[in-house]
Amino acid sequence: MSAFTRTQVISIIYLILECTLAIHSLSSFRTASYSTKTPYFWLNDEKELVADDSETWFDYGEKTCQVIHLNAVLRHGARYPSLKWIKRMSALHEKLILNGVDERFSFLKSWKNPFPEESDKIIAELGQYEQELLGERFARRFNLLFDEDMDTLRVMTSSKQRSYASSLAFFSGLSQTVLGEADKEMEPTINDIAMRFHDNCVHFSETVDDNKTATSEYSKFKYGPEVAVCTKKLSKVLGLPNEEDVTPDDLNTIHQLCAFEEALTETGSQWCQFLDQENLEVIQYMNDLKQYWKKMYGHDISSAMSCPLVSSIFTTMDKVIQANDADDDYESAVFGFGHAETLAPLYAALGLFKDDPQLKADNFQIHRNRKFRASRVLPFSGNFAVALFQCDSADDTKVTNDDSEYVVKFYVNEKPVDIPACGEKACQYDLVRDFYKGQVDHCEFHKMCRNPEPEKDSPKHEEL
Repeated sequence: MSAFTRTQVISIIYLILECTLAIHSLSSFRTASYSTKTPYFWLNDEKELVADDSETWFDYGEKTCQVIHLNAVLRHGARYPSLKWIKRMSALHEKLILNGVDERFSFLKSWKNPFPEESDKIIAELGQYEQELLGERFARRFNLLFDEDMDTLRVMTSSKQRSYASSLAFFSGLSQTVLGEADKEMEPTINDIAMRFHDNCVHFSETVDDNKTATSEYSKFKYGPEVAVCTKKLSKVLGLPNEEDVTPDDLNTIHQLCAFEEALTETGSQWCQFLDQENLEVIQYMNDLKQYWKKMYGHDISSAMSCPLVSSIFTTMDKVIQANDADDDYESAVFGFGHAETLAPLYAALGLFKDDPQLKADNFQIHRNRKFRASRVLPFSGNFAVALFQCDSADDTKVTNDDSEYVVKFYVNEKPVDIPACGEKACQYDLVRDFYKGQVDHCEFHKMCRNPEPEKDSPKHEEL
């Protein structure tokens, strides 16, 4: 066989480079950031080997600590797009067809919106899978808590189908792991005050949710220079006659199409080819600005309204400690299922993922390595958990209540995070409890939300 010519060698090298870039491009869309529309296992390893009781014990100084209670809040699993976005997807496709773009991108000729309007925000099969697998993983990490007894668990959910279905899928995975078979009889408690407080707070609705000026930083960035560069670049790629033919909303719609089709369809999404890495970074920051100013640190009411949830988490742990000291029975775990609008205010109330300076329209460059990225902390099935441990001398062969000490750990998406109360990944319970004392002991939800006075005979919100 004759040797390759120099030209053939160069051609082969270029072919290899092109294939490498194509593979990298494809994989980047599986690991890239899609704000709150990011599937959980795009950024978390679903094949991670989770050992039984891997979070059950740990050493705290000279003491050994054993978990006695777990309190977790989970966002619902991956869902279908909202009706608003489904309509925007179809409208964008029609716009591109009318402009003749389908002649350059042949897939547009046969493309049909894969998301029927009646699928508006309902949980997808992927979302149920995420939750079932999370149920298995929590059961393994904290296996000792359950000890083949599911009677000491409490499960709560918001009234929305996607959260309710998530609670059932999660519990199925949990019970399958603990009992060897899925428990089909669990019926979660509906509690919208704890799990969907944003929908029950008049002050938040009027001053933030329905007030466009509340997210002015998002609007300024959306119509600012960074996004303009992206829209002009996309106009050229599409071959449209005018640079203004692609709007920021079009850019965001393609972003949504790419994320949802990649996650929920077998064929993936050819819309992703219109987004390069810089586009993704800019769009992500734009969407993070909206999440940050509406649901996180932009306005005091956004975090303050989560106090029913914060309060119930800590008062539940108060009761666990009291019962444990008295050798009485208590709840081993509580699982609540809500939304991004549940987790984001909770994170802010706890002081997590707070950037300094704040995220604003004019500081994109300095926030490329920011703490708050919705894709990382608010993906589909994103979760926050507090584990309560009882610690005793390492010399003790059995945990007793004599000279015991209680310690907590915070987990975000199954990973321990620093607790603001002490700056460590494990803190004394009393210190953390005192750090959030105002939200725990003085939560006047209806008053701060300026809600109508609840009827005297109406039931109070249940504890999470």
